[in-house]
Amino acid sequence: MKVISDIELQNLRYAVQHFQDCYLVSTIGALTNTSNGRKILTENIVHTQEGFRIRFNNVNGKTEDYFVTQKEMDNLVYLDDYMNAVKIKIPHNPLIKALEVAMNKLLKRHPFKKPLVCRIPNCHERFEFNKPSNFLEMFTGKKAIILNESNFNISLKSRHDEAIELFKAIGRHAPNSFIGGTTMGFKKGMSNNHCYTIIFADNHNKQLHLFDHRLLEIFSLSYEEAVRKLKFIAGYFNSDLK
Repeated sequence: MKVISDIELQNLRYAVQHFQDCYLVSTIGALTNTSNGRKILTENIVHTQEGFRIRFNNVNGKTEDYFVTQKEMDNLVYLDDYMNAVKIKIPHNPLIKALEVAMNKLLKRHPFKKPLVCRIPNCHERFEFNKPSNFLEMFTGKKAIILNESNFNISLKSRHDEAIELFKAIGRHAPNSFIGGTTMGFKKGMSNNHCYTIIFADNHNKQLHLFDHRLLEIFSLSYEEAVRKLKFIAGYFNSDLK
């Protein structure tokens, strides 16, 4: 087996999202921000002769390896609502695709690793839709810092002071591996039920800088805008990933 290269690792940071799995693509992007996150990525994603070995460090308290072949990756095709293959403009990142195939296999073995609420939306693949913290904790084996992910509040407003303090901590202790997510409801410039990688927090200007893996765009929110528009924050400081 062969470890992934530095270039492959760098390409994960801004990998494009094709399927309905922003939770996976954004959290993997976030892990590339930190030295300990990158170490986990190089340990958990390894080349084999047939494709990749993907490791999950905590599936019901156990480490599980999933072997993904190139044929399985080739057979994973992005489909429209009529089950027709969609011609994509930007190639699928092969490491992301290997993770998606591995998640399909994991969820076939452990179906309740996809929460019931994530099974409501229509999707073609098992790995589509999941809780970011669910994926992060299975993949890294580390308990994530979570603010407001699982309740019914549609924004961080009810946790305003905690959210602002977390933003400030993210700014003070850079680099780190966090994402922000939205839920339903119109929020100008944001997508519903979507996850974004937090690139960094600027405490001087009180702004969060985020990356959208579907649109491949970096944008900024003031801390107060982030409280109004984001539903949750999830992730790690670098020291949490040791």
